[in-house]
Amino acid sequence: MAAGTRRESQAAGLAFYPIVGLALGTLAAAAAWLLSSGAVGVLVLLALGGGRAPYALAAAADAALRAGGRPETLARLRATPGWAGGAVAVAALATRLWAAFSLPAPARTIAFLLAPMLGAWAIVVQCYGGAPTQARGPARALVGRARFREFGWASVVGFGVTLGVGEAIGLAVLLMAALTTLGVRILVHRRVGGLTGRVLSATRELVETVVLATLGLLARLMG
Repeated sequence: MAAGTRRESQAAGLAFYPIVGLALGTLAAAAAWLLSSGAVGVLVLLALGGGRAPYALAAAADAALRAGGRPETLARLRATPGWAGGAVAVAALATRLWAAFSLPAPARTIAFLLAPMLGAWAIVVQCYGGAPTQARGPARALVGRARFREFGWASVVGFGVTLGVGEAIGLAVLLMAALTTLGVRILVHRRVGGLTGRVLSATRELVETVVLATLGLLARLMG
């Protein structure tokens, strides 16, 4: 009973993930504004995450890029990333830095607010209906346990803030974040049959990168 109650409480906390992401984005945006450097904002986000998400992205990319059945892919997903996965993680970081330099100061602030918030929202989406077959540890208490209540509250916050500050551009950002999340979910279910903790972290990292890249590209096109 105690274990079940604890898992329910952990799953209920998913509703607040976008708020936490927004708070982290606020810190990154404030650092970038104070030092007049988009790179600082990117590094602050990296430091606040402890480097776990880029490492997870490297592992997930390494598993996805190499051929093999479910057992082999799952083993690579849980192993130390190889050079191919590391290259993907480095490319993601370079993309973030490019976007930070491409955005003017006001748009950069919005980007740093939205990216971690939508990255956190993506975790909630993955936990809502995702198969916990391959999940272990803390991830097993979250994957597949999010209810519509958590998904709904997280989406209200994520969509509301994005559309509120981004207006029409916010629609494009939301679309890219949703497509990225869905794409990861489909690929992972096809390759390993279920979500893992590393996949959740990799989803967050990838969505954050896609959001920043989308805003950076739109700034270049509109500039």
